[in-house]
Amino acid sequence: MNRDSEPLQLADAVERVAASVVGLATRRLRSAGVVWRDGVAVATASALWRSSRVAVVLPDGEQVEGSVRGIDPATDLAVVAFAGSSATPVLFDGDAPASRVGDVVFAVGREPSGAVQASFGHIGAAAGAWRTWRGGRLDRLIRLDGGLYPGLLGAAVGDASGRVLGIASAAFSRHHGVVVPRATIERVIEPLLTHGRVARGYLGIAAQPVRAQRDGVAVDGLLVTSVADDSPAGRAGLLVGDVIVTLGGQPAGSLERVRDQLQVGAQIELGIARGGRAQALTLEVSERPHARCG
Repeated sequence: MNRDSEPLQLADAVERVAASVVGLATRRLRSAGVVWRDGVAVATASALWRSSRVAVVLPDGEQVEGSVRGIDPATDLAVVAFAGSSATPVLFDGDAPASRVGDVVFAVGREPSGAVQASFGHIGAAAGAWRTWRGGRLDRLIRLDGGLYPGLLGAAVGDASGRVLGIASAAFSRHHGVVVPRATIERVIEPLLTHGRVARGYLGIAAQPVRAQRDGVAVDGLLVTSVADDSPAGRAGLLVGDVIVTLGGQPAGSLERVRDQLQVGAQIELGIARGGRAQALTLEVSERPHARCG
């Protein structure tokens, strides 16, 4: 590969990805979206959270009206339905590519005129699944080595071969863009289209790992540091200072592990240590209140 051929090849990769990118405009913000299916684009919840309608700019510059079908602040995803024929659903070549630190990537958005805009950089960090500070789980950590330019929220992020890794979000890091990966989008898009939200289990507590005594035996658990008003935990009688030892008969482990076990509507027994003595509480898991973005 000679130097003269590299810009052309990268330009081809951008052009391929851009065929699936639309511009999105609300009264307060200009962003981007990626056509995931015919007439359905995925975007960032943080750009669209207050909007029910959005202007969709197609690749040929035509502007059509779109409706926000659902948002999920926990993963910073939104879905927009629109009518239009000049945007092609994103093309996938097999499984999502593995991302490595140092890989060249680019983010592709679209101007209000329909013109393509792009930003180029590298992957700054890559790892396995992780949980966002808003309580959502991303199937893979792909962090960019810098922030996002205006208009590139929700932009398609592609690699040098023109393969789409996901969409760009600025909701989870103050200084770096993060890619919401393909696997997360595929998992979240259906409940957003069907119900407008993703239902997640909720106890209403804050807790931290601790070793405590229960009936004279040292046990690992989660020390409850706060209990939300009118929450499942509060209604069940859980108190600040209690130590959760088991959840449904299984070791509580970490708070993340607890969250992963919560099913909305389920009756769950908590084994706790209160004042060094074992007690049991039963609660019904409710749906996490719908958080705002921004």
